[in-house]
Amino acid sequence: MKRKLPSLLGSYSRMLLPRRGLGRDERVPYLALDSRSLRFDLRHLQAYRRHFGLDPAHGVPLLYPQVISLPLHLRLLSRSRMPLSVLGLIHLRNHIQRYRHLHETDQLLIDCRILTSRRSPLGLEVDVLTEVWHHDFLYWQSISTYLRRGDFLDTQADADPLPPRAHWQTLDAPAEEGTHWRVPKIVGWRYAGLSGDFNPLHLSRFLASRYGFGKPFAHGMWGLARSLAGRQLAEAIRLDAHFKAPLELGSQVRQSHRHAGTREQWALLPADGDGPPMLLAQLDEAPAAPLR
Repeated sequence: MKRKLPSLLGSYSRMLLPRRGLGRDERVPYLALDSRSLRFDLRHLQAYRRHFGLDPAHGVPLLYPQVISLPLHLRLLSRSRMPLSVLGLIHLRNHIQRYRHLHETDQLLIDCRILTSRRSPLGLEVDVLTEVWHHDFLYWQSISTYLRRGDFLDTQADADPLPPRAHWQTLDAPAEEGTHWRVPKIVGWRYAGLSGDFNPLHLSRFLASRYGFGKPFAHGMWGLARSLAGRQLAEAIRLDAHFKAPLELGSQVRQSHRHAGTREQWALLPADGDGPPMLLAQLDEAPAAPLR
């Protein structure tokens, strides 16, 4: 139990330690960590709002608890019991459900747990659950899936099945063209300073190339927050996001939408062609069940 968030410097230093690797029949350990009696850093919250042009009247932004929980994620994933290095981790998917509005003066408990891991053709996926509680009530949840690229499958082995929440079904509605916007070249460093996520994939062409990417690209949560900028969202809401391809720094994107009932989907696509989407996201203003 911690009464403050773990030190980012301590977690980043732990990431540099050698790791033993993951055995063929081994899973990552089920670790947990929480921070109690927390309050929002109002200066940081204001800086986040300014970065995305958010209206304070809309309350604590839907994605903001994900940002402030990063120190807990990094501490979990960099613990000595973790057999794999987290350097170069890729954010694959995020599922968020808000049950009640959080307020700037709320006293919070943030609980993080590693739920499970699964082997895929791309590498090893790790699911991290985050919950935000206030006065013994659950206000906000997320499940973040991170990918460690590599060969984790035996030659004849099948990939582990994905959970139902990871399956994407396109709404049966016509696509509507939305806005066009640009990913600033400097946003990798700017968002790293705001979020504390100094993953080298977002900061340096040289370091990104060492992990198999031609150029550095924007943080997935930056692209998701940018695509939501200016929206006033319902109190109880579910958001699912699939980060499909790198959102390269300096690139131009177009945002395409579909609507059906209480659900809305959108994609971030290349502005100059019909290439595959970089981001798929869905909002549901009437979620039928808790996040699982």
